[in-house]
Amino acid sequence: PTRRSSDLVAYLLLAVVVMGAGCGADRVTDPARATTCVELVDAGRVTAEKVLARLGDRTLAEFEAEDPSEPFGGLDPLLRPDVFASRAVALGCGESELADLACTAYQGLSHLARSDVARAYLAPYFAACD
Repeated sequence: PTRRSSDLVAYLLLAVVVMGAGCGADRVTDPARATTCVELVDAGRVTAEKVLARLGDRTLAEFEAEDPSEPFGGLDPLLRPDVFASRAVALGCGESELADLACTAYQGLSHLARSDVARAYLAPYFAACD
């Protein structure tokens, strides 16, 4: 893998560790509104779905052509890693707890990954579930 794809994987793994989701009628979609670790994971699942939709079937080369210095900069408003991280700290959610919750919550997302870039976004997370 190229340096940029490795950077993407590392950056997104951090976001994925503090994201995930669950089921239910009252899904929390905004991490700032989460009142439990489960709700924070819920908001992460919603975020992951939005990220996968944005990645679509585009290639790394297409993202690099759009912005060579920050090919995935457009994902920052969706990912909101600072919001997820600060909320996790405020709620007392540990990384392993979030990873365990998200491991279950992320099941079923792989069919939404329509490109190598999208699969790279999910791969580190699913590897952490093994």
